[in-house]
Amino acid sequence: MGDASLQSEAVPHRSAGNMRLLKGMWIWNTAQLIVDNTQIDRFLSAAASINLTDVYLYVAPQWYNEKGPDIASFNARVNASGIRVWALDGEVDYIDDMTAEEKFMDGLRGLARFNSCVQPGARFHGFQADIEPQDNAGHEGYFHNGIPESKLTEEQHTQRDILMHKWLNVMTRASALLRSYELPFGAAMPFWLHDYEGEPVTVPWGSSYSDDGSPARTCIQDLIMPLLDEYVIMSYNTDPANAASRVLQQARYASAKALEGCKMPRVLGSLETERGAGRNVSYGDTPGKEFKTAVLNDIGTIEEMLQKYPAFHGMAIHHWAAWDKLPL
Repeated sequence: MGDASLQSEAVPHRSAGNMRLLKGMWIWNTAQLIVDNTQIDRFLSAAASINLTDVYLYVAPQWYNEKGPDIASFNARVNASGIRVWALDGEVDYIDDMTAEEKFMDGLRGLARFNSCVQPGARFHGFQADIEPQDNAGHEGYFHNGIPESKLTEEQHTQRDILMHKWLNVMTRASALLRSYELPFGAAMPFWLHDYEGEPVTVPWGSSYSDDGSPARTCIQDLIMPLLDEYVIMSYNTDPANAASRVLQQARYASAKALEGCKMPRVLGSLETERGAGRNVSYGDTPGKEFKTAVLNDIGTIEEMLQKYPAFHGMAIHHWAAWDKLPL
């Protein structure tokens, strides 16, 4: 069930007509798409029909060199249609493998070089990271999925703290580098950082201490948010009330902190259309919901629930290849 405060809580509203809500879409089949003019035409037609404003285009770090001309051509067509193109990259090894982390950072430098070498109309608008710390297979440090913070053993607690600080370090480095290039930084983020198995995911932070003498802890969400320009929540659920409830806390928090004068990102929710992700998780798997019209109708419902929060800026769809297969 959705959070009752979605309907009842009094929060300052965005001024009518003051802000166009955003609609984003992830693209993962980049290598195939950018050389397929028929598919590009189909994508642009679909984008126009749903008023898409942003796309997150997967680009592996080496592709700026290997596929540069094709990427530039694709970007030029999409930008000309009035849609912003963000470069997208992310894998869990970027957190816990120093060689992989440097590859990730080299990709950001490659993005900046790419933008400096192509015509303005072919440039990327910004960069989005998709680095999920719970996807920890093969890591030396572990998130320990399914266990609330208070139930971790001392060793598990230490491992999760180390992993969270490594994640925060990668995001901090990326934020600083992208801002030095004057490029916006976004990220696809888990919806549960403030409520994982009933408890926030926290890390020791700052120089203060709790009453028991242990270092004071801060929710990792509150530390990552100021690093970003767009905080795109993977709020995947086919019940719009449930999906909206997964964005509510972040939109409310960012709105309140912005009123205090803090730099806060734009907050977006998102919906899943990939078949195989699970019933009630993906529109591609949920009977009665496996249609583009159902996705768009639910986006409208979610936006009505959340647009009273000034930090809320719209919804994103995961992802192009799956969306393309959904019937109308």
